[in-house]
Amino acid sequence: MKNLLIKIHLTLIFLLISLKTVYADVQRIAVVVNDEIISEYDINERIKLITFSSKINKDKKLREKVLNLLIDEKIKIQELDKLGLIVTDEEISKGIIIIENQNKMKKGELRKKLNEKRISAEGLYDQIKGELAWQKIISRKIIPQVVVSESELEEALKIETNSVKLKSSQLNLSQIIFDKNKSINEKQFFNELNNINTCNDFEALGKNLNAKSSINLGYINIQDTPEKIRNELINIKIGDKTNLISTNNGNQVFMICDIKNIDTKKQRNKIREQIARKKIFNLSKKYLDEIKRESIIDIRK
Repeated sequence: MKNLLIKIHLTLIFLLISLKTVYADVQRIAVVVNDEIISEYDINERIKLITFSSKINKDKKLREKVLNLLIDEKIKIQELDKLGLIVTDEEISKGIIIIENQNKMKKGELRKKLNEKRISAEGLYDQIKGELAWQKIISRKIIPQVVVSESELEEALKIETNSVKLKSSQLNLSQIIFDKNKSINEKQFFNELNNINTCNDFEALGKNLNAKSSINLGYINIQDTPEKIRNELINIKIGDKTNLISTNNGNQVFMICDIKNIDTKKQRNKIREQIARKKIFNLSKKYLDEIKRESIIDIRK
């Protein structure tokens, strides 16, 4: 009985110490952002959330990053209020479901896992709210400003590609690969190759010569091929063959079986979207920097 009382007494002492530590962190102010407080507890809980969902190690740099993240989050939510916009509980719940789906979790499993790790779900809600708040602010303040002119589009298309074919075509390729250790009579090989007019015959030739590989690769985006191979493919037509190309995989030769033109309108729209996303990113960063300059941020030591 005496031992049991001692154990109970020690447990109570431990609980009181733990509660005192948590309460101290809640009370300890880390930073004040426009009269709103971020406590040491908020920072510690967010660090726990981040390290729970990734393999990041806890250190001073992480604390500094989390502090800056929380400041930005607080400012974004305050700006949302100024604009008369809101993030609903339903939207936050949908955000949690998206995270669960991305991580192949069942509905409600994320909250359960956080509870098991003694991590407050409040930090997760705040994080999602901050992200949704910023999306709404961008939709209201930034996106209406973004226009991609035809001259910008044409300039970007010139920079993106050195050849119309490079971005507007897919090539149906057959490939023969010879082992690097295999000696090849290139003159004889290309004499035989010159008499071949179909990809089936091309592949059969490779097999007859005991090539390491002799197959049809299907349709390939030319820009996805290594530069060394791409340079050989750019200027040849259907039925043409490349020179013998030395690569890490072996000595390769390709034949173009077909060229399929990609919808150039889709390609232009893709580039237009890329330009727009870049503009949105830059304007959003500038907007956040302006809000921060106008804010009163008091970091406590």
